[in-house]
Amino acid sequence: MASESEDDYDSDLDQVFGDRNGNYAETEGNFEERFEAVSQAIKKKERFIKGNDIDDFFAAYRDIVGKYSSKCAKNLLHVLVEVVKHNDDIKPEDFELLIRRLVEKYPALLVYKNKDEHNPIFMAIRDSLHQLKGKTCLYVALEEDFDLNTTIMLIKNASDGVLAVQDDLGRTPMHYAVSSGKFRKTKVQLIDLFIERDLSAIQRNPQPCKTFLDLADKKGLSIYSAHKRTRAQVMEGLDEAVARQHPAAEDTKRDQNDVSRSTEGPILIVPRPQAGTGDPRHVGSVKPTDDRDRERFDSDGRAGGGLDEREKLRQQKKAEEAAAKPKGAESLGKTGRPEERDLWSRDESQSRPTFSEPDENAAQLAVRNSNATRQQEPAPNTTDYAKAKIQWAKNSDKILLSLKLHYMRTRNAEMVILFLYGTNMDDVQISFDYDDLPRKMLWNEFIERFGADTKSGLKFDNVLQYVTFPHVEVRLKGRLADRKRDTAPVRQPGDLGREDMKYFFDWLYKKGVRRIIKLTVEDSGDSSEKVHSDQAIQESTERFIIEQLDWQKMDLDPETILHVSSKVTEKEAPTSEKPANTELVPDRQLKQLSLRWSGKGLPMLPQLQRIYVFKPSSDKEVKMYDNPQWINEKIDQFRIRLNANRKAAQVLELTTSRNQAPSDVSVALGDVEVISSNTDTYENRKVTSHDTPHSTTQVSAKSVDSHRWLDSTLKFAGEMIPFWQNTVQDFLKSRHNQGTTERVEDDVVLALIDDGVDRFDKSLTNQVIEGKSFDFHNGRLRPPFSSARGHGTVMASMILRVCPMAKVYPIRLKTYDKPDGKCEIDRDYAAQAIQAALDKNATIISMSWTLPMAKDKNHSEDRLHAVLKDAVDKNVLMFCCAPDKGKFNESDYPSGPWRDRFFRIGAAHADGSIFSWTPEDGITYVLPGVDVPKDQVGRSSSFETPLVMGSSTRVTDFKYETGSSVATALAAGLAAMIIYCVKASILAVKTANQNKGPVVGIAIPDNGANLIADPDAMKRAFASLGTVTSNHFVQVWEELDEVSATLETLRVQSSNPEVKRNCIDSFVQFGHKLANSIKP
Repeated sequence: MASESEDDYDSDLDQVFGDRNGNYAETEGNFEERFEAVSQAIKKKERFIKGNDIDDFFAAYRDIVGKYSSKCAKNLLHVLVEVVKHNDDIKPEDFELLIRRLVEKYPALLVYKNKDEHNPIFMAIRDSLHQLKGKTCLYVALEEDFDLNTTIMLIKNASDGVLAVQDDLGRTPMHYAVSSGKFRKTKVQLIDLFIERDLSAIQRNPQPCKTFLDLADKKGLSIYSAHKRTRAQVMEGLDEAVARQHPAAEDTKRDQNDVSRSTEGPILIVPRPQAGTGDPRHVGSVKPTDDRDRERFDSDGRAGGGLDEREKLRQQKKAEEAAAKPKGAESLGKTGRPEERDLWSRDESQSRPTFSEPDENAAQLAVRNSNATRQQEPAPNTTDYAKAKIQWAKNSDKILLSLKLHYMRTRNAEMVILFLYGTNMDDVQISFDYDDLPRKMLWNEFIERFGADTKSGLKFDNVLQYVTFPHVEVRLKGRLADRKRDTAPVRQPGDLGREDMKYFFDWLYKKGVRRIIKLTVEDSGDSSEKVHSDQAIQESTERFIIEQLDWQKMDLDPETILHVSSKVTEKEAPTSEKPANTELVPDRQLKQLSLRWSGKGLPMLPQLQRIYVFKPSSDKEVKMYDNPQWINEKIDQFRIRLNANRKAAQVLELTTSRNQAPSDVSVALGDVEVISSNTDTYENRKVTSHDTPHSTTQVSAKSVDSHRWLDSTLKFAGEMIPFWQNTVQDFLKSRHNQGTTERVEDDVVLALIDDGVDRFDKSLTNQVIEGKSFDFHNGRLRPPFSSARGHGTVMASMILRVCPMAKVYPIRLKTYDKPDGKCEIDRDYAAQAIQAALDKNATIISMSWTLPMAKDKNHSEDRLHAVLKDAVDKNVLMFCCAPDKGKFNESDYPSGPWRDRFFRIGAAHADGSIFSWTPEDGITYVLPGVDVPKDQVGRSSSFETPLVMGSSTRVTDFKYETGSSVATALAAGLAAMIIYCVKASILAVKTANQNKGPVVGIAIPDNGANLIADPDAMKRAFASLGTVTSNHFVQVWEELDEVSATLETLRVQSSNPEVKRNCIDSFVQFGHKLANSIKP
């Protein structure tokens, strides 16, 4: 048996290659003539199907059969490929036995290249892709589980193009490698080799380029997602196998954590395919079709006495495999199902995959096909299945983590999200950028907005590509402040360092984060600012694996750096003295540091590769008393001393651990690169942020207009909040918390596609949920919880002003700042944002922006046009604004050519007259959009105390918003409120009539809330709220004021049963009037 070790593999190649300097044959001069003679002989012979044929050939051409000619730049395999390619009468299968013998005896022939730099494998693949359905020999090696050395050689010598070949299903060789139902440790080794090839391809190309690792199959599955899919299927099958053999034990384990659950994030559970749709590409045997085939088959189609060498070889291989099976596995082969097969290559109609041992010691595994009707043989011992499951999950975890880490280290944020999560329906965050959030943060508010742990708020991957913090001051309030004061140790003299980051890192840890690729913290310590104490830094970083640390603090203690990841533990290999024991050691992965000073602790960091030393420049307030030459000399001395100490530390470690298992320091420690730079460069590295909040508004000193529309909707919203909450509460209580099939009791989700929403803006409530961002810049992602210019924050506040109960789902667009000060939206990412809103199943989509629609263009090829058309075809309720460019009639997106299917909103003055810059053509309705008061100036800080309700304010304290975008947000909020009114009416009727009192109202169908969200129905519902003027202004107070009074009465006199019933009945009548807008 061939050795699976790398050393043996290389040794075998050396024997074949000779001295690798061209001394491969003594007859170099006549190689050309001999190769020509071989070519003619092959053409004449045409077939090599018996052992004697091969023996005769080897004897006749023994002088060149295993040789390579550097002068001719080819070998016998090159010749064979060329002969088959240029002779139609010769079939490749007739040379299979000859090629097998050549490769077995002289494997190095596969490696040598011809004058075109092509090896025989590449030539064969190139000439037969049409027959292979896009599959190469590497596919076959991975599907058929070739021996490790052969597969390693194929992967190492395959070109980048071969690794990127996709079959007819869009799958690359690596898709097959990660999708096998068997995962020995050797398979993990192959995945690591693929990763090495990807890294090599990236390093060879100075410009960003796509490699095989970036390719998805035709179902959109990345290589990472493909393995998660396989994992889910395999674990499900193993669980069922264990349950069938020991059901009682499974009942006791249902509440325990499944060992198969990966910590790599959500697992994609793919529904099982339906049976009965066999894949013609994967067949077990083929009947004879010509004379050549009949020689190998007897009359009934079975292999008979006329067996050729190839058939004998196949049967011999099967017999060897059967003999090598572990004890207890023989019966599994009797099921008739293929064993140890790749999950991808199997017929996808099968409802369960087959499984093989995850390592060499586990039993052969197989799970009964659920749609099989044959008798199942006794299965191996349940313990073997359980052990196999644990080992399989362990190997799978290694693969997922290796893929994730490599991809995060080498790709930008956009590619990482797509690779790990596809469309990311769960909005998992792969980074945390504090961005433009308040620099003074009340911790209570932060937790309220983002959630305290994994059960609420933001969802994080356990590995973050980067974490970035500016200078942030955290303050506590209420019980948190009291608890901090009671438990804080007595401060020592000089103990004045900050501890703000401890709160954030403790929060990240509770959110499930365990590893950070790059951490950047601004901690410059200017004259007016404090810096973090070394203790605080140590306590912040000791529980995370951090690969690149850029904690921007002067004189950061190296001992503190040494404690980075000090409390992250992993199991080490068994010790030589007590193999049964393992010890826990710190998993230090720090590879890159950015420092202003360092010392003796740094040599102990095993993964450290480079250090950045930043020198203060001459224009700093703190004067430098040493000349630049002296400083450079000291830095050079530091580099020499550092690397000398590093080597000494390794020698000492090797000496003291000679009889122990190797630790994380006893690896080859290379020299650390020390890079010096001026502080000017350091300043450019600071977190990109802006303390001054963006605003699109002007502060005006004017009297507050009564604005009847706004007053009416504001009062109605104030009364609807408690009514909706009480209605849902009463309904669920009467139904023992059992909701409706149509989920009438759920909130309305409104997707706001804009430039992000500042979730800490004081005009907003906690109704803004996590959201999604497409604002990719410089390889990073700006988060949806902050706003590029503040526009999205204003839109969210307007929506919640009219409908405070709605859940706003912000989707941040990719935008660019133009030289004229305006903002430009990326069309392609706008299309992706709209698709994300559709995937979210948002009830309403609000888009307060426009993009020009080209006149002379094939719009069917435009991605933005296509996704908008899809939304229109699905009757999605969408709101967009009219462009405030005057009385011109031009088409624009989002409404495009579907104006009648959108709510295209224009701006109006307080008196209902149209804003001068709003076009009159194609407007659905006009709503307030001129000098609309937003909130009070100077209340953006989290430390400010909210105003007491009812208190008077000066008119100069208000911000005012103007534009059709404002009117659009108000309209979207009004639509959400109408849906809530219908929902509340449905629930109120159900609750009242279930209590067997007098019948209340006329029942609205449970799906009434869905039907009212139809664009045409909603337009009629708008019109039902009051008189619609000639310029499309709706006087909503005609209906809403009366209903507000009813709800106020209900709120004040809710303890009176009769008053309560009458008020609810009155409201239900209003809801029924709105529901009448629904046409059958």
